[in-house]
Amino acid sequence: MYQLLAKKGQLFAILLGVVVVALYLGTVISGISGAGYSMSDDLNQVLKNNPDQKFDFFNLGLGLTIALVAIAAVAAVLFGLFQMISSPKNSLKGIIGIAVIIGLFFLLYSSASTDFDSVIGKKIMQPKFAVTENISKMISGGIKTTAILAIGAFVSMVLLEIYNIFK
Repeated sequence: MYQLLAKKGQLFAILLGVVVVALYLGTVISGISGAGYSMSDDLNQVLKNNPDQKFDFFNLGLGLTIALVAIAAVAAVLFGLFQMISSPKNSLKGIIGIAVIIGLFFLLYSSASTDFDSVIGKKIMQPKFAVTENISKMISGGIKTTAILAIGAFVSMVLLEIYNIFK
């Protein structure tokens, strides 16, 4: 299976994407025709004039997209685990990198402030948002981790390009 996907995986992905787009366009075009509209009608204006109008034929595209993203995420995790298990010595750098990122996140999570005296803090603590102190700390830790990783990526990109110029 792995060899087949390694050789023909991109072809399968493109064909699957074409099939999904064809299914989606088919349902949209037939749905618009079945609802009594044409492709040149402004559906936003139709919804403004008749808020009870339903355009459920667009839902297939959203469902198929979510399914494809879920399949791709599961496949990426499974193939990543397969590569890690089959070659642990070669994947040691990746494992260390993931451990450093997780460690950085938990360091920033544990040092995040739970002070909600600011205007934004008071807004997010309202019951309709249901943001608890732990969720707030996770959001803060995630944003700070992402910012540090983005700055690190940018700095390393610049430094490595300078290194490549003199290489």
